[in-house]
Amino acid sequence: MLIAGLMSACNIISLRDFELKSAEVVRFDMSGAEVTMTIRNKSLFKVTIADGVLKAYDGENPIGEIYMQEPVVLPGRKTTTVTLKVGLRFASPMAALRALGTLTKSPERLTISGYGEGKVLWFSKKISHENVPISKFISIFGAPSDYLSGKTL
Repeated sequence: MLIAGLMSACNIISLRDFELKSAEVVRFDMSGAEVTMTIRNKSLFKVTIADGVLKAYDGENPIGEIYMQEPVVLPGRKTTTVTLKVGLRFASPMAALRALGTLTKSPERLTISGYGEGKVLWFSKKISHENVPISKFISIFGAPSDYLSGKTL
């Protein structure tokens, strides 16, 4: 969802301009994750996913946040493989354990809120989402267990 939301950052492109071909979890640990994705950018324009933060909640209880560590560039009219590097910050060690348990057993309880910033040409736009069910996010990239096992999605 982070990438999908960010890719529609400017009005000169839309989500229809992008197609996720594949995603593979390269690394997932308590400090962050790396996901290698192959994305087709059908638009004429190069898109830079410049920044993004997603905050996770178990009901109203904050769990932590996922934040981009570096920008991702998607050249125009190309299929590109990129590595999305994200960091994780947990509200507490117990929140981290609770998040893993909830993610694998009851993902419907988890929601995310956050923003992403995309840049096309000289335009920049921040897109925000509030209280999105994590199941919607996961449906783009696979099942919760896939994140923990390192499977190719």
